[in-house]
Amino acid sequence: MANRKENYKDMEKWRKALNAQKKRYYSKTAIYKPSTWTLEHDRLILEHNATDAELSKIIKHSVNAIQKRRCRLKKMLKENN
Repeated sequence: MANRKENYKDMEKWRKALNAQKKRYYSKTAIYKPSTWTLEHDRLILEHNATDAELSKIIKHSVNAIQKRRCRLKKMLKENN
């Protein structure tokens, strides 16, 4: 277990190693290539007319990403009101 936090004296070096590891993992497991969110995507997410799995196929973002985005959008709307 080479990437244990307690094995690193330099936290900057540990953070870089962790980020590199996450990037390698994501490149192997990602369903869709990373893309930016559009206003149309946000509208579809907030309308919630389709299931997240169906919406995932339409807008090419993972179900987990859609759920996180919805939570963030609702939080932003709540703060602005």
